[in-house]
Amino acid sequence: MRILFFGDGPWATNSLRRLSQAGHDLAGLVLRTTPSDPALVELGRELGLAILQPRQVNAQEFLATVQDLAPDLNLSVSYDQILRAPILASAPLGFINLHAGMLPFYRGRNIINWALINGENEIGVTAHFVDEGLDTGDIIVQRALPVYWSDTYREVLDKVVDALPGVMMEAVELVASGSPPRRVQSHLMGSYCTQRIPGDEWIDWSDTSRNIYNKIRAITRPGPGARTQLGQEEVILWRASYDPAWTRYLGIPGQVVGRLAGQGVVVKTGDSVVLLAEVQTAGGEAMIPTWPVGTRLGLDPWRRLRELEDRLTRLEALAGDRAWIEGDS
Repeated sequence: MRILFFGDGPWATNSLRRLSQAGHDLAGLVLRTTPSDPALVELGRELGLAILQPRQVNAQEFLATVQDLAPDLNLSVSYDQILRAPILASAPLGFINLHAGMLPFYRGRNIINWALINGENEIGVTAHFVDEGLDTGDIIVQRALPVYWSDTYREVLDKVVDALPGVMMEAVELVASGSPPRRVQSHLMGSYCTQRIPGDEWIDWSDTSRNIYNKIRAITRPGPGARTQLGQEEVILWRASYDPAWTRYLGIPGQVVGRLAGQGVVVKTGDSVVLLAEVQTAGGEAMIPTWPVGTRLGLDPWRRLRELEDRLTRLEALAGDRAWIEGDS
């Protein structure tokens, strides 16, 4: 079967290699406008593929190129442009996509991060036909992978990267058979996740310990890391732990309430505590925190408001003095 491959990242690299090893006729490799994995480009060159990088995947010029390549099937693994009707119909067997989510839940972007933030105990890998919606096409193959309480973003990402090529190959074989299964998605019960952007990583210490712990492990390496404030300094939170059996009580959210030698510091949250085990300050190295009991993390909006009010009062006084001097002169 002749396949035109669209993709990015290590899962795309592994999938393209599997397709080649299986003997499929590869029509070419279509890259994102800003590829993130040099290994994918190197593999494409090694395989002697036509490497394409359209700025507009739905443009007539690129559609003509695809028609010249004459694929039987188009296949996407982490390709980032939205696909419209002409390109979707450019291969007789259709366009399929591999998605790291249990469709119809977790459509959209940054799915692994959102699944961990939501405390899911499994994550899906789904092969589906692409339609003009966003991750709404009929499902061909779907596999669930376990997510354990201590799993971080890196560990779940590795599971998905390992599992995805196998799910892809199963879907390709089903399509090649001429009668692939097509399970229509339930759109009423689905969910959509948006792309995470800078600013989403800040911790609200008044939130629950469960939510804070899930957020820290969800965006740790290779993500940007959760953030908090220590005085005027920004701190990255790389690793934490939390046991739902830990005591629940009221206190000052963000305050260090304990230290465990060689393990980190215990920080009060909105309902219980979390143990911060690895942090990093700007320009510093990752370390086990040893902040004294009583240290407060995070922004205090009331203190900040008072500081701004004091500053405004001083500025108004300076402005009044200047006006009096200029008027007197």
